[in-house]
Formats: sequence, C-alpha cells, structure tokens
Amino acid sequence: MAEAFSRRSPKLQDDGSLNPGDDDGLSVFDAARISQQDCIQDSRSCYGLATLHVGTLRNLGLEVTRDPEDHRKVLIVNLPFENSNDANQEDLLEAVASKARIQVRCRHKRQA
Repeated sequence: MAEAFSRRSPKLQDDGSLNPGDDDGLSVFDAARISQQDCIQDSRSCYGLATLHVGTLRNLGLEVTRDPEDHRKVLIVNLPFENSNDANQEDLLEAVASKARIQVRCRHKRQA
C-alpha cells in the first residue's frame, strides 16, 4: 500500500517533547547490510518485508542516502509526508508501492 512509503510528520507527544517523525527521510534497511531475520527482529512490529531498488527510486526522482546514524539503513529523503492531500505526491507514493516486491509475509511484535 502506498501509505507504507509515506514519511511520518513530526508530532508533539503527551509529555511535551517533539517526536521528529521522518524529517530526514524514510528510513529503510539496506538488504546488503542486514539479514531478513535481523530486520524483522529489529523492528517494533513487522507484517512483512518488501524490497525496493535504489536505481528505480532514483528514476522516480527520489534521493537515497546512507543513514548517518545507522549504517544498516538508507534514507529516502524526498518522499512525501503522510496525508499530503497533493495528487502528484500521492501518485509518487503509488509509483513507489507498485515497484516494491513482497519478500516475506509475517506477523511479528517485539516483546516489551
């Protein structure tokens, strides 16, 4: 679904602190640097894994850079934020979703 590829907007939390959301870009794991199982277990919850190819993303006009805080991830910098209400941005998210390929379907929730 296209919504899976939208960036989350910054939000004010109940304690007054700011959750930065995806200001720096949508963070995704780099398959060359992490196994599928480690990816699933590292996530708070996981319903499956999908692959995206950097070249395809760049052909769509998206910028992909290495995450400076986690070498196992890359950032898709200029994806639209959620609920953009802009038809062009929604079309871009649909294009990204159509290029994604499901690799694993699962239901994983990390234990507290």
